[in-house]
Amino acid sequence: MTWNEFYQAIKANDIAPVYLFTGPEAHIKREALDALRQKLLPPGLEALNDATLEGATAQQITDACETMPMMCDKRVVTVRDWAPLMTGKAKNEEAEAAWMLKWLENPAESCVLVFYMRGEMDGRKKLSAALKKQAAVVDFQLLSDAELSRWCARRLKPLGKRMSPAALNTLTYMAGRELTRLSGEVDKLADYLGEGREEITEADVRAIVPASLEYNVFELLNQLLSGDLRSGQQTVNSLLQGGQTPMGILAMLTRQVRQLAHMKCALDAGTPVQTVQQQLKMHPYAAKQTARQCAKLSAEWLTKLYEGCVESDYAVKSGRLRDRDALDALVLKIALAGKSKR
Repeated sequence: MTWNEFYQAIKANDIAPVYLFTGPEAHIKREALDALRQKLLPPGLEALNDATLEGATAQQITDACETMPMMCDKRVVTVRDWAPLMTGKAKNEEAEAAWMLKWLENPAESCVLVFYMRGEMDGRKKLSAALKKQAAVVDFQLLSDAELSRWCARRLKPLGKRMSPAALNTLTYMAGRELTRLSGEVDKLADYLGEGREEITEADVRAIVPASLEYNVFELLNQLLSGDLRSGQQTVNSLLQGGQTPMGILAMLTRQVRQLAHMKCALDAGTPVQTVQQQLKMHPYAAKQTARQCAKLSAEWLTKLYEGCVESDYAVKSGRLRDRDALDALVLKIALAGKSKR
């Protein structure tokens, strides 16, 4: 079920004995767990009937679930990032999974158990497959554009502010789509406007929102493709001084060039930008700008450039080049190639 369906279910008192919370949207996931606790635990009795476990064994989890609630009908047991559900081999994994699978056949009626994954579980594991059948799985995906727009409007309305669609589009590309960060950035933007203005513009976003690595590397690629090596090198130095690693920048550059090549090949074949955006799972702003970037470039040239990015990555991983040397060489290569194309 989606998180919206989860809220509708608990509002209707349709509470499952076991939940699996999964997906990348951490902010709504935390709020959903709080909503479940508020629904089940009487005020003042939360500490007596709420247990959060990390690194626990299967028996410790089931013992916590079998503990009778104090002065209420149900208690809540939350298990965070349980190892047998995650990638990699956990200690005594087969025995742990077998114990839990047996208990799940007849879970305690006096408890609601929540397996709370801060990311995604490993769907290849036997226990993961069983949970999908025996638990209520709530998938917390990042919000769609329409959902983000509604969320932002609700967030800003009590503050007497609103945000233009262009500003929201730029904000989600610069800061990402996770509400944990977006909440803070939206509050900062409202404060930045003060009492003088009501609408947050794209210029306001660019003025005060720290850009993500993806956004900075996108701008770096713009500089290099226009042959502006000086500005490009300044951007690289700024990213490194800000704590980014040469390999992180190199990997993101490779990703961006790959998307350019894919976009150009698709556009040459007559595929609409929106379709390419969906196929590559790109941000709408990124897709639009990528289409603009590759408009005057050939698919063959971009493919060769991508091959050069891959060669730089391999040179580092094989020990032939230091990471910073490989990054500087790639930056120079793109800038010189970009200049020759203009």
